[in-house]
Amino acid sequence: MTESDMTGSKLVFIDIDGTLADENHIVPESAKTACARAQANGHKLFICTGRSVPKIERNILDLGFDGVVSVAGAQANIGDKLLFQHLVSPEAIDAVMAYFAEHHIESYQWQGADGMYISEGYRRHLESKGKTWNRGEFARFWHLLDEVEVPAGSTLGHTIHVSKGSYFTGPEPDTSFEDTQHDLAPWFELVHGSYDKISPNNGELLINGIDKGTAVRDVASLLGYAIADTIAIGDSDNDTAMLKAAGTSVAMGNAIHGIQAFCNIITTDIRDNGLANAFKTLGLA
Repeated sequence: MTESDMTGSKLVFIDIDGTLADENHIVPESAKTACARAQANGHKLFICTGRSVPKIERNILDLGFDGVVSVAGAQANIGDKLLFQHLVSPEAIDAVMAYFAEHHIESYQWQGADGMYISEGYRRHLESKGKTWNRGEFARFWHLLDEVEVPAGSTLGHTIHVSKGSYFTGPEPDTSFEDTQHDLAPWFELVHGSYDKISPNNGELLINGIDKGTAVRDVASLLGYAIADTIAIGDSDNDTAMLKAAGTSVAMGNAIHGIQAFCNIITTDIRDNGLANAFKTLGLA
C-alpha cells in the first residue's frame, strides 16, 4: 500500500515564476496560507522549477516545502538529501558553446547545483536590468564563464558541472527558435524560455529525456505515490512536461504558450489568488 493510499495525501508540484511568485519574485500571502493549510491537511508540496537551487530565494525556501525539483527536472532534493541528479555531458556543453559562437549568440547561462555560469552578454543584461547579480544572497553562486579556469588540454564542458542551459539571442537573430531547436536536438530538448519580450529566439536547454515530467514520475515513485495522486500547477511552456505527466494539471489564469488547452483546471491570475483558488478547487486547503 502506498503512502497516498494510506493518508489520502496528494503530491503537488508547483512552478515558481508566474505560479507561486509574481514577476517581482513575491509570493502572495494567499498562496503562503494555502500551502501551509495543504501541508497541515497531509499533502506534500514540491517546488518544481527551472531554476537551480542556488537561484531560489531564501524567503521561498523558508516557506517549508517538502521538497524541491530544480533545474527543470534534472535534480530533486528533500532538504539536504539528494533524490537524484542528472548532469549535462561535457560534449553537449562544448557543442552548444561552438554553436553560440557561430551564430553570435552572446547571452546565455549554464545552471547547476554549483551555481550559475554566465556569459559576458548575460552579465550585461543583468546589469542593464539593475540586478545586483554579484551582491546579496546569490553573489557566491554567480560565475563568469570568461573567468572559469579550464585546465590545459581540457574544455569548458569537462570543467563545469551543470544540469541545464538557457539563452536568448539579439532582437533580430540570424537563426529562429525552430532552427536552434533542430540544430541542438542531438544534445538537448529546447523549450521556450522566459525572454519573449527580449528576443523571438530564446529558450531553455534541457537534457534529452529529462524534464519536469520525468521528475514528477520519479519523485512520485520514490515517495510511493500513484501518478493519479499527483497534481502539477504551472503557467508556461517550460511546465508542459510536468503538467502532462501529473494526474491532475492546473494552468494559472496568467498562463502563456497555450498550455490552458490541455490542462484539467484553469485557475485565476497570480494577482487574483490563483494558487489559493486552485488549492480550494482541488480540496487541498
